[in-house]
Amino acid sequence: MKLNKKVKRVGLISGILLIGLIGLGKVLDIPVLSTGVNYVLYPFEKGINLVINGTSNVFERFQNVNDLLAENKALKEEVSQLRYEKTILSQYQDENENLRTLLDMKKRYADYEGVGANVIGRDYGNWNKVYTIDKGLRNNVKDNSVILANGGLVGHVEEATDIASKAISIIDSRSAVSAEVSRTGDVGILKGDIELANDGLCLLEINGESEIMKGDQIITSYLSDIYPPGILIGTVEQVLVNNNDLVSYAYVKPIVDFDHLQQVLVINTESE
Repeated sequence: MKLNKKVKRVGLISGILLIGLIGLGKVLDIPVLSTGVNYVLYPFEKGINLVINGTSNVFERFQNVNDLLAENKALKEEVSQLRYEKTILSQYQDENENLRTLLDMKKRYADYEGVGANVIGRDYGNWNKVYTIDKGLRNNVKDNSVILANGGLVGHVEEATDIASKAISIIDSRSAVSAEVSRTGDVGILKGDIELANDGLCLLEINGESEIMKGDQIITSYLSDIYPPGILIGTVEQVLVNNNDLVSYAYVKPIVDFDHLQQVLVINTESE
């Protein structure tokens, strides 16, 4: 027991002396002693360096994540801006195309007095397919003035007021247009239909001996009281099989997109 106490005491004293010598060597820059300091302090320095480097790496990773998040946000904003600009450009292109088409139609029907108008309302009930335009009697728009758009027939003015007018479309169930098959010259009646109107179609009733077929172009005929002849109406989507040899029926898809109708051309076919 006493030996052990002496050994402990000697070891403690030796350790104190060693640390003192090593510290003295470090202060006085004595190589042998400072080298001893390095050996003793190396594990502590290594541990501290690991902690410092680890902490630095963590902060660096956080900084990288923040940079990536900021970059991602900037890219999303840029994509959103590009999509917005693309949408606006597409709208301008559509408007320019519509205006160009209206101008071409105005030149085509230069013999008739015409005025451009905007669609400002629509009544899409079960029976009626009516549009309201922003031109009326003040612009010489009258009852039965013909409405055109997209290179084809929209319908005619049903009721004109001073500053606006209601137009009945060819897909309205009350509409009936004298129509002609451009390829064969056969004449029939194009009618609006309640069930077909929701699909943007009209029903053509024509002579049973007609050789009408899918893809035929349908135009206004010379027999119409309202519409001038030769206005494009649409194309035949389907010819219906009918056991009655006197009459044939076909579904016609109008060239006008009634769901997206915005600008129209109004012409007067009757003189004062």
